[in-house]
Amino acid sequence: MRILYITPFLQHPKMQSSFRHYYFVRDLARRHRITLLTPTKSPVVPEALQEMQGYTERLMIFDAVRKAPPTTEAETKALASVGRKMQDSDRLQAAVQEMKKAFLDLVARETFDVVIFHGKSVFPVIDGWDKLPIVVDFCDATSMRIAGRMAYAKPVEKPLLYLRYLQARQTEKGLLKKSPYIAFISCRDREAILGPTSRAKIIPNAVDTEYWRRKTNVRQPNCIMLHGGMDYRPNHDAAMVLIQKILPLLRPALPDLEVLIVGRDPLPALIKAAQNNPGVTVTGGVDDIRPYLERATVYTAPLRFASGQQNKLLEALAMEVPVVTTPVASAGLRVDDGVESPVVVAQTDQQFADAVIDLFKRKAERDRLSLVGRQYIEHYFTEAHSVEVLEAMCDEAIKAFAKQGKPAIKQAV
Repeated sequence: MRILYITPFLQHPKMQSSFRHYYFVRDLARRHRITLLTPTKSPVVPEALQEMQGYTERLMIFDAVRKAPPTTEAETKALASVGRKMQDSDRLQAAVQEMKKAFLDLVARETFDVVIFHGKSVFPVIDGWDKLPIVVDFCDATSMRIAGRMAYAKPVEKPLLYLRYLQARQTEKGLLKKSPYIAFISCRDREAILGPTSRAKIIPNAVDTEYWRRKTNVRQPNCIMLHGGMDYRPNHDAAMVLIQKILPLLRPALPDLEVLIVGRDPLPALIKAAQNNPGVTVTGGVDDIRPYLERATVYTAPLRFASGQQNKLLEALAMEVPVVTTPVASAGLRVDDGVESPVVVAQTDQQFADAVIDLFKRKAERDRLSLVGRQYIEHYFTEAHSVEVLEAMCDEAIKAFAKQGKPAIKQAV
């Protein structure tokens, strides 16, 4: 196949972001010719660029990188008045418009068999266009995550969040109209968008099980951990809940407990909370997460709102660390109807603390969860399995398009 592939940012392990489609592109490139179009909001790491160029027939990157910080007082005031987030949004929109022009030029001049599309932020690229079969990796239910955040937001934040929710729903509805060939990252996200009776395909994230493998079985006896990009609101909120609400419930039973919050760009409130709580370490960005995971006795992820699959949980399971998390995060790991993920689920802060304390008391149960967690990852979250589903969807979309001349949209649900 000759694939025109669209993603919302350049995905690569060295780019400190989700790299779901890095694995898919890498595997598909062994059998197919790929043209990849993507914007980037951060400088491209040379190693990532070189590797992705090796997988693609053509790699087109559209610059939405934040420019250098202001150097004069006037520039500083201008930035404050406009707002950094607004400027970032404007840069991305401009990059997406350039991307759409390039996309329309490519499909007018060259022959492609199928479009693989991922990324609600770049939906304008294909909006209003249907000249080729399209396979949509819908991935996660963004509107569900925003709605979940609204439940815990301050009143002043809710109007803007509600606007973002409406925008997300509009984009989601637009994506559903583009193709009957739509895949989701988990059963939970599929149900949130299409309802419990839908049988749309599930394509889980791929986990590099060779990379995420323990080098030693030596663990600290008194260590819990959470990791991820700490400027991402669900992660920041979970870290604050862990420190401010759950940790006080753990201290009486685990007085010497060490808490590791690992990940780039921690917000000031998190840094302050850690400074006010002895035994809590906020590392900021690190070159390698694995040594921290190897130290952890139990992995703790008290996420209160989320969508998709939390890579942090997949990585912890792959590294054989028993996981305690919330229902909303656990549901994102469900990729097969009727099969629950091998994590301990707790709803309230007290239940969460009780679950952690119970695991600290029961080494045999920690060992069992470590084993079945690794097995769960090896069974459901392999690159080969996910790409097999995606590739089959492309084949089906191409055949149906050739037969009908256009996708049968009514089959989407």
